[in-house]
Amino acid sequence: MIRPASRDDARALAELEVRAWRWAYADIVPEDAMITVAERLERWGGEPLEGTAVHVADSARVVGVVQTGVREDEPGVGALRGLYVEPAAQGAGVGSALHDHALTTLRTAGHAEATLWVFTANGHAREFYAGRGWRPDGGRSTWRGVPELRYRRDLAC
Repeated sequence: MIRPASRDDARALAELEVRAWRWAYADIVPEDAMITVAERLERWGGEPLEGTAVHVADSARVVGVVQTGVREDEPGVGALRGLYVEPAAQGAGVGSALHDHALTTLRTAGHAEATLWVFTANGHAREFYAGRGWRPDGGRSTWRGVPELRYRRDLAC
């Protein structure tokens, strides 16, 4: 079941994200740049960003999370801000369900297109998003020194 996240989910979200990061990014993100539970507790337990929606996949416990919002630098363009799935639930369709839910959320909010950032070296995520219609748009950045690519998708499709 996909449902809106609540403050009661903060600890579960923080721990899930840290497990997902350590599983997916161990060879991409240096240890000193890895996120921590304390960091994520602050994020998930605080006030949500304006225009942001957070949903969780709940199967007797939180097994995935997706966050959508708006691009501050491109009015009218939505953003998929993060999609993380419990490592043990990878390949069970949780990520696909959360992705599809995120696109519906963005469309309902009136966005015609959206962007997301993915670590350049994260081939698994790049394949996941490419298979769902996302394409690199030339945007490049770094997060804590780790190179990222920006992907874009038309939400009409």
